[in-house]
Amino acid sequence: MCHATLLLAGAAALSLGSCRKENGINNNNVISTPYALYFADAEGSVYNTNDGKTYQTIVSPDGYGPRAILTTGTNILMVKKNVFLSTDNGLNFNPVDTSANKDVPWQNLILDVPSHNRIYLASTELYSVKYSEDKGKTWQVDNKWDTAITNHYTPMVQSFAQTQDNNLFAWNNKDTVLYKRTGPAEQWKRVNIASGLPGANQWRLGRFANQLLLTDTSGYYGVRYSNDGGLNWNQYIGLPVRRNFVTYAPFDETLLVGTDSMGLYRLEGGILVPSNNGLDDYTSVYGFAAKEDFYKTGLQKKYVFAATSTGLYRSEDNGKNWIKMITNPLPSVSYIRAY
Repeated sequence: MCHATLLLAGAAALSLGSCRKENGINNNNVISTPYALYFADAEGSVYNTNDGKTYQTIVSPDGYGPRAILTTGTNILMVKKNVFLSTDNGLNFNPVDTSANKDVPWQNLILDVPSHNRIYLASTELYSVKYSEDKGKTWQVDNKWDTAITNHYTPMVQSFAQTQDNNLFAWNNKDTVLYKRTGPAEQWKRVNIASGLPGANQWRLGRFANQLLLTDTSGYYGVRYSNDGGLNWNQYIGLPVRRNFVTYAPFDETLLVGTDSMGLYRLEGGILVPSNNGLDDYTSVYGFAAKEDFYKTGLQKKYVFAATSTGLYRSEDNGKNWIKMITNPLPSVSYIRAY
């Protein structure tokens, strides 16, 4: 009889009825895709784990926490005051752009958009958006804007999101304006919002499949959603009046919302409900990442990771239940990315 032991991806042991071996190796334990998870804390330390249980420091603390971490191919981009790039698995980071919008603390001030073969960045330079077509090595100003949009000299854009239908959106908190682009060769155009969106100035853009999201990070207006590309908006019910740090849609199968000291909420039957089984009390949730592992036998396993004030957690059921993987708190701001 053969038993699966701890998986390379950091999953709990699985009892399987049958196992195929080649050259004495249990292929139920052999991942055919690479695995890496990066997360950071408010002091600027960046960590890496390949098993979800043990980790190493790849960037020493400098007193400044990163605002975003992005993996693209085998490159790692980190946004602090400026944008830094590593092409050697985090051993060295070199500055590649100095224009990242200084007022934006959110992960999605930078977004990898494979369908455009670009990474987009919220910038303080003319036109407010820059992009890279070489995995973050070089950057250029995005000047394809509808001529009706004239306020290019202010940093308009704070966050990006791409819906499942490949439409790309950018959000302007200063003017409460949404922009849309249908392809890399097309212009950015303004979306004329018709209803359902208060004029708060702390919105953060997000997405869930083809649904567009705006989250009021102050917590007062909760999470709003649009099913028609940003024209009309409704509010998800269930959230407390609490600061909301992040929304995330793992595998486009559910929606998770990370809150200040009240853990996380999960969308169930159209309502956001607490989903804190396994989390410590009063946990703040700052970031999520999802990873799907493919094994030599064809077995697939899906994992969702949460970076929080009480440690790093993993879920194997899209956020219903959580297992603490690393006990070190990830204070104040934390970002995680997997590839």
